Formats: sequence, C-alpha cells, structure tokens
Amino acid sequence: MKLNLLAKAKSYSTLPYPHILISDALPIDIYDELESTFPEKLICDTPALDGGITYRYKSNQALFNKEIPQIWQDFFYFHTSQDYFRSCIRLFEPYLEINYPNLLDLAMKSAVTVRNVDNSGHFVTDCQYVVHEAVDQSGTSRTPHLDNPVEIYAGLLYMRNPLDTSKGGNLTLHQVTNEIQYVHKKLGRAVPKHHHNPVAEITYERNTFCMFLNVKNSVHSVTPRIQPKFKRRSVNIIGEFNNNGAMWNIKESN
Repeated sequence: MKLNLLAKAKSYSTLPYPHILISDALPIDIYDELESTFPEKLICDTPALDGGITYRYKSNQALFNKEIPQIWQDFFYFHTSQDYFRSCIRLFEPYLEINYPNLLDLAMKSAVTVRNVDNSGHFVTDCQYVVHEAVDQSGTSRTPHLDNPVEIYAGLLYMRNPLDTSKGGNLTLHQVTNEIQYVHKKLGRAVPKHHHNPVAEITYERNTFCMFLNVKNSVHSVTPRIQPKFKRRSVNIIGEFNNNGAMWNIKESN
C-alpha cells in the first residue's frame, strides 16, 4: 500500500516515551501528488480554532466531500481503517504488552470505526487536515502539554510548503522529571514547567511522519516559528477509546 505511512516502520524508541520517526515516509511521487492537491483554501474556509490560528478538517467531512481529490480520500480511508489502527497497536506491542495488556487484547479483537461517521466501535479513529496561521516567534502553536487521555496514539505527517524557508515549528518531546500531579485543562492540558525538560526535536520537514503513544508522560510542544510567511501544514492521525477508557488518569485542573 503506497499510501501507508508505516510502510517503512521497523522499530520505535522508548525515550523519552514510545514514539517512531520516519523520514521520507511516502514514495516521493505519492507525496508530491498529495502535496500538490493539499486543499488549503477549503480547510481555511472553515471556522478558526485556538483563538483564530488553527484550522481542522476531519474525516467525517473529507470522506464525503467530492471536492477532495481521490488520492486524499484513499489516504483518509486507509489511515482511519481498522487494519491501520491494529498496525499501530502491533508496532507498539512490546510496550503495550507490559504496560497496557488489557488494551492490547481489546484492540486486536474489538470493532474500530471512524469517529462521527460510525460511532459504534469500541475504538474510533480520525484523520485531520491541520493548518496553522503563520504565528511568529512571539508565540508558539502549542506549549508543553498532554493530549486528551482517551487518545491512544497520535501520528503527524508534516506537509511543509516547499517555499517555506522559516525556522522552527518543530515537534518537541519532553522528558518528565517528576510525577505530574495535574494538568491545566483550559490551557490545552498544559503541564507545569517544573515537571519536564525538552530533550528532542522532530524537525518540521516535508514528508516526515512521527507517531507516539499517549502515555502519562508523553509531554510535547511545538517550537516557535521565526519569520514565517507560509502557514504550517500537517495531517493528524489518531486512534482513541470511544468513551470507554483512558490511557492515563491525572487531575485536570481548570
């Protein structure tokens, strides 16, 4: 399957938490076609989120919009499929077998459906176009945080505009230095500074795919961009519990 972002996946790193990084994830002809047909205008015609800087266009829209090119519909269909969900679980199986054995068993046996298309599955998936406005070094798209605890894994395909010469916009992985007691829910589950240190950056580069397990120490952020002239483009791919479980339980403070 030429659209499979995990086609080159071999092993994952456990430091600072389980994740995988794949450069040149897709065959270049496939990536070039996806890039040339990336529907930025369609995405940015939707209501902006996060104070007006973020646009998201999800599978429940993209899979049924005839304006979306066929290659993108195929991409969304595959990366929200039960087969792809289980391939993600199998990738992290050694870690899950020790730390989440019940999840591992359920994930390989239970139904997986696309969120807000068919919510009958024990697990649900989504694939989202994500576009951020060109926010400069005075800010960042995300400060250090944890994702929603119902999320099992999160994948990110960078689709940087080839004309974009700005610096920054990199995903940063943080090492937790002491047990996190709470997160600030209204600030996007932000984690207090004294609980972690940045230890690795995944550079915002074309055709780069990274994915991590949403464990209780998977703190991550995005570095500020310096003098950006183009929007930051990516595709977010997730699998999660369907309101029937969570990967971690930490107090969420308002």
